[in-house]
Amino acid sequence: MENRAPIENPSSELEIGEEVEPPEDEQQEYGILREYLVTIVVCTIFALFVTTYVVHPMTVPTPSMEPTILVGDRLLIDKFTIRNGFQAGLPITPIHSVERGDIVVFKFPRQPEVLYVKRTIGLPGERVEIKDKIVHIDGNPIDEPYKVHSDDYIYSDRGQFHMFSGDFKRDNYGPIIIPEGSYFVMGDNRDDSADSRYFGLLPLQNIVGSPLFVFWSYEDESDAYLKSSLPEILGLYAERAFYFLSRTRWSRMGHVVR
Repeated sequence: MENRAPIENPSSELEIGEEVEPPEDEQQEYGILREYLVTIVVCTIFALFVTTYVVHPMTVPTPSMEPTILVGDRLLIDKFTIRNGFQAGLPITPIHSVERGDIVVFKFPRQPEVLYVKRTIGLPGERVEIKDKIVHIDGNPIDEPYKVHSDDYIYSDRGQFHMFSGDFKRDNYGPIIIPEGSYFVMGDNRDDSADSRYFGLLPLQNIVGSPLFVFWSYEDESDAYLKSSLPEILGLYAERAFYFLSRTRWSRMGHVVR
């Protein structure tokens, strides 16, 4: 009878406690999943850093800055340059101090979670007064080619009603001296703007940044920002999708805000 050599079992040669490597295809699958996970985490951290400290998108819901900024404009906000100038800036980085005429985005002093966009009119240490719709700085009228008035009527300096307070005036205001660390801001659409005439001076620490350009502009309804319920929001997004081509203001894409 023929003698046959015993069949060797490779696994029998492993010592107790020795690690068994998984098959090569399982190693490749694990490596791919790990790469995806690392990529997602890195991209998320990078996106959070960019939107917190560098740039941030913003939608304009009201006409207070028309005709410079329209209702439905989607702006990209520079959050770094102005805030870098609040203190000793980083070397070889852009710095800009707020000047008259600058458009700034800021946290609304009475509701910090809401962002407003207005134009800087009065600087710290200046005397601001409005006489019959004309802004005077330190006693001299200033040239404002960007502003518009939708109402020719001039209210007297007696108390007039406004949604924020009946003590403030639309067409006649002040005079006041702006303290250090504060700014007087107004909308370009002077007769339809809730600004420093009504909510007071803007603290420096509330400034978030300045708009760079319009990355998309859509002709929303004037009351679109008031829609808050789920059915209203879903209907709003469905409407935007349906009318995307016809209501997008293509000519404003990339428009630099000044």
